[in-house]
Amino acid sequence: MKKRSNSAFAVYKRLLAYVRPYRARLILGIVFGVIQGGATTGLLIAFKLALGGMSGEGLSLAGLSEANTPAGNAGDIGLERLVLLVSVLSIVTLLQGVALFAGKYLVEWVGNRVVADLRSRLFEHIHALPMQFFGKNRVGDLISRITTDTGLLTQLVANVLGDLIREPFTLIGCMGAMLYLNWRLAVIALVVFPICILPVVLLGRRVRKASKGGQESLGDMLSVVQESIGGALVVKAFQMEDDESARFGVFNTKVFKFLMRQSRSNSLSEPIMVFLSAVGLSAVVIYAYLNDISLALLISFGAAMVSMYKPAKKLSQLHMKIQKATPGAERIFDILDIQNTITDASDAVPFVGRVESVDFKNVSFAYDEAKILDGITLQSRAGQCVALVGSSGAGKTTLVNLIPRFFDATVGRLELNGKDIRDYTVKSLRSQVGVVTQDTVLFNRSVADNISYGSPDATQEQIEAAARRSNAHGFIVEMEHGYETIIGERGSLLSGGMAQRVAIARALLKNPPILILDEATSALDTESERLVQGALDELMKERTVFVIAHRLSTIIHADTIVVMDQGKIVEQGTHDELLAKDGKYKYFYDIQFAENQKS
Repeated sequence: MKKRSNSAFAVYKRLLAYVRPYRARLILGIVFGVIQGGATTGLLIAFKLALGGMSGEGLSLAGLSEANTPAGNAGDIGLERLVLLVSVLSIVTLLQGVALFAGKYLVEWVGNRVVADLRSRLFEHIHALPMQFFGKNRVGDLISRITTDTGLLTQLVANVLGDLIREPFTLIGCMGAMLYLNWRLAVIALVVFPICILPVVLLGRRVRKASKGGQESLGDMLSVVQESIGGALVVKAFQMEDDESARFGVFNTKVFKFLMRQSRSNSLSEPIMVFLSAVGLSAVVIYAYLNDISLALLISFGAAMVSMYKPAKKLSQLHMKIQKATPGAERIFDILDIQNTITDASDAVPFVGRVESVDFKNVSFAYDEAKILDGITLQSRAGQCVALVGSSGAGKTTLVNLIPRFFDATVGRLELNGKDIRDYTVKSLRSQVGVVTQDTVLFNRSVADNISYGSPDATQEQIEAAARRSNAHGFIVEMEHGYETIIGERGSLLSGGMAQRVAIARALLKNPPILILDEATSALDTESERLVQGALDELMKERTVFVIAHRLSTIIHADTIVVMDQGKIVEQGTHDELLAKDGKYKYFYDIQFAENQKS
C-alpha cells in the first residue's frame, strides 16, 4: 500500500483533486461569495447612516466614526436620507440574497458531485480488486465505507467547502465595516478572535479520534448485521437470537459512546465562543463609554460584531467538521490505495480466435505466505473434460480460479494457446470463461435479467432458448410473472435446483469456450441433481471443461481425472486407469461406493 500522510490537510488536499473537473462552477460560487461579503458591508454601513440621521449626522460617508450626541428618533431622519436608505437596503439585500442562493447552490453542487464521483470510484475499485481482497475484508465493513464513510464526506466536501468559500467573505465584510466605522474599536474586538479559535482546535483532535473509532465500530456492527440476517435460518435453528442480539448490542453501544464523545466536544465549542465574544463586546462597550462614542456608532458597531459571530462560528467549527469527517476519508483512501494486481500488461492484446489449449506449467500459488498450490503441471486440449478431485483444502478451486485470473500464479505460468494468459487483456480472457459454482449467485432481479447477466444484448428468444437447454423453461413459465418474476435476494424464492438451472442458463447464454464447474451438483437432492446434470451435460458440449467433483459418479467419463492433495497433483489419468492404480482415487471411490451401498 502506498505510504501517505494521514493529516487532515493531506486528506483534504487529495479530495480537492476530485474537484478539478468542476472548477468553473466552484469559481463562480466563489464570485458570488465575494458579492455576498460586499453586500454585508453595505448593509452595515447603511444601518449606520440610518442611525446617524436620528442623531443629526450629515449624509457624508467621511464622518461615520465621529462622536455625536446620542439623541434623536426615527422622525428626525430626513426625507432624502430615508429614500436613499430604503433604496440601498432593498437593492443590497436583494443582491445579498441572490448571491447567497447562487453561491451556496453552486458550491454544494460541486461538493455533492465530488462525493458521488468518489463513491462510484470506490465501488468500481472494490470490484476491480483481486479475490484475495474479498477474503480479507468483511462485507459489512465494505458497505460501511461505501455508505457511512462517504456520508461523512458529504459534510466534509459539500458543507465544509461551502462554508470555507462563503463565510470568509462575509467575515471580511463585517471586519471591513468595523474598521470603517472605528478602527480602534475594531482592534479591541478582533484581539479576542484568535483566542476563540484555540479551544476549538484542541477539541477538534478529540473529535477526530472519536470519529475514527466510531466509523470502525460502525463497520463492525454492520458486519454483525450482515452475518446475522444472512444466516437467519441457522440463528433460528440453534436458538441463538439472544446471543446475536447481545453481540449486536456490544457494537451498537460502542458506536453510541463514540458518537457521544463527538457530541461533548462539539457542544463545548459554541459556549466557549459565546463567552469569549461577550468578553470582546464588553471591552468595546467600556471603550465607547470612556471615549464618549456616539450611540449610533456603538449600535452599528455592535451589529457588525453580531453579524461577524455567525461566519466566525462556522469558520471556527470547520476544524471540528474536518476532524470528524477526515477518518471517513482516510478509510475510503485506504481502500483506493490498495493496488489492483490483476491488471493488463502494457503490451497485452485481446484474445481472438478459437481456444485450442489450456496448460499449467509448474504453477505455484501462495496466499499470505501459505502455499496453496505447489508445482502444478497440467495440459488440456479443446473439447476435453478435466476433472479435479481431492479432499477439502487440496487447492482445486484455487487452481481453476487461476484460469480467469481471479488470482495470478506466484510461480510458473498458465498458458492459453501456448501464450501466457497475462499477455491477454483481462476482459477478453474472462469473456472466454464461464463459471458455475455450488454456491449459486443470483441477484434480486427478474429471471430474465439473471439469465442475461453478462449478456445484456441478448434477445428474449435467446434467453428462453438458454432456459430450455438448462431444463429451466418449464418452471419459469409456471411462475406468476414468468421470465419477469423477481426471484429475491440471492434467488431466495427459488429452490436450490431451480437456482442452479438459472445459473446454467446464464452460462449457456454467454456461450464460453472454457467452462469451470465447481461442485455444481453436490448440494442438490437426487431429482434436482438429475435435472441439473442433464443441463450440465448440455452446457459441456464442445467446450474445454474443468470440473471439480464431489460425487465421482459424475466424472467417470472425463478425459482426464486429476487427484490433488495438499496443493500437488498426486495422480492423473482416466477413471479406469486410476482405479487400476489402487491409489488415492480408488480410496475415494471405494468410500463413496460403500456409502451408496448403505443408502
